[in-house]
Amino acid sequence: MKQSLIQGLTEKDMKAVVDTFTLNSFYWPTLFPLKFTPTLTWKELRTKFSVPVIADVVAFNSRAPRKTRRVVSRNQGDIPKIEVAYDKEETDINEYNQLVHYAGTEEGQKALLDWIYDDPEACWNGVNGRIEWLALRAFSTNKIILNSQNNEGIVTEEAVRFGIPEDQLSGVDVTFREHADTAKPITKFKALKKAGKKKGVILAHAFCNQETFDDIVATAEVQKFCAGWVSKVTETETIPDLDAFNKVMAKNKLFQFHIIESLVTVQIKGVDTVVEPFEDGVIVFTPDIVQGNTFHAPLADESVKDSVAMKVKRSHVLIKKFSEEDPVVETTKGLANAFPAWGNACKAFLVDTLNTKWEK
Repeated sequence: MKQSLIQGLTEKDMKAVVDTFTLNSFYWPTLFPLKFTPTLTWKELRTKFSVPVIADVVAFNSRAPRKTRRVVSRNQGDIPKIEVAYDKEETDINEYNQLVHYAGTEEGQKALLDWIYDDPEACWNGVNGRIEWLALRAFSTNKIILNSQNNEGIVTEEAVRFGIPEDQLSGVDVTFREHADTAKPITKFKALKKAGKKKGVILAHAFCNQETFDDIVATAEVQKFCAGWVSKVTETETIPDLDAFNKVMAKNKLFQFHIIESLVTVQIKGVDTVVEPFEDGVIVFTPDIVQGNTFHAPLADESVKDSVAMKVKRSHVLIKKFSEEDPVVETTKGLANAFPAWGNACKAFLVDTLNTKWEK
């Protein structure tokens, strides 16, 4: 391993650029905010019931009644390492040497900066894209499975599950897609609201992808349910948009819907496949927006003090640059020890609108 081949690049320069990278295109920071842990394990405490046990009205000089503690369970597991790397090979280095000659011009300088910093940004997005995939797979299916089709590293022998009770995973009487005349989304939603209350949970939010939302608002039952509001806004449209639909849902003390539109590219043996991490056809009903935490832990690379590699840490992600001579290669790596843990999974209700029972 040798120092970066980029002339004059310092860790301070690289940090200034890396600090401009954002998480704005990802859903996981909202659903599973970052939380530091000093160990490579994650733990989430959760109570079986979310409704508080109230105090008693008592007489003066009397002993306070003792209550039994609620049943508490613990989700826990190991935090995995997430890593991605890009190489700039000999032909790329030759291109860099040519760009250096034009660094005195505005266009040449921009091209040079793009050449230098495109890999660090790709590494930043690659690490956070994998966290997005993990978070949304867990959130929309109650499990994470790593296999040869979605991961080039570890392959899990068994699915990682988050403990949603079986009676909170369901299908629908009539599937929503292609059954707009007979499907009954509102009937299902009202039943879920009641089911949640019986378990001490007030369901307030619903999450699905665009296609599933389109299936919902295409149904005759929903259009009838929203007809009064939609007629106030337009005389021609019968299909409510998200804003109109949520206004009617709020008026009826039901759920606020949130559309999840996220795409990531899975590359296996050089072949790219664009996938949607959030499961098509599934609606996730929860009491809150925040679902848990993305636990992140220190990296072994951080403890190597005499390394010739250039390293910049931004929050949970370490960006690392180094080179080799035989053959000439400039490598950029993105690393994180991170895992999104669904601590509130026991309070969620998942519905598969494409099947009559839960089959995920």
